[in-house]
Amino acid sequence: MHTISRRAALAGLWVAALLVGTACGRACEGPAPAIDALLGGSRVSIPLTELSARVPLADGQDFRVEELGRSESTSHHVASIRTAEPLHRHDSHDLLVVLVRGHGTQRVGDETRPVGEGSVIFVPRGVPHAFTNAGPEPAIAYVVYAPPFDGKDRVPVE
Repeated sequence: MHTISRRAALAGLWVAALLVGTACGRACEGPAPAIDALLGGSRVSIPLTELSARVPLADGQDFRVEELGRSESTSHHVASIRTAEPLHRHDSHDLLVVLVRGHGTQRVGDETRPVGEGSVIFVPRGVPHAFTNAGPEPAIAYVVYAPPFDGKDRVPVE
């Protein structure tokens, strides 16, 4: 049985609150939906519409991830996927993904389900997962790792 840390649970609630603002669209007043976080002692604010510009894909490139910043307990990234990522797991990191643009399917463990813009996906450490893009444009996701991602904990799964 997987348990999530209090910090991961709070991060999930924060992301859910962010999505409430995203879901109301033009009918709501106020600023455009954005990532707003204190990372490394600096306040980071990025409109969701600007995330794709941070991860442009080159011709023939299928997947790209860029770090936005990190705190003591998490690292924050933006990812772009043209077609699909291979099935893999992270043995030392929990993963929270918010699909900002696009749609497709998300495999978590043995189940694959449809996901779309605004979907929040939590993947506990050690669980195989993979996203497949079903749209014509690259899908864009906001990704939070806990603890901060070390760049090495990506284990292919056959």
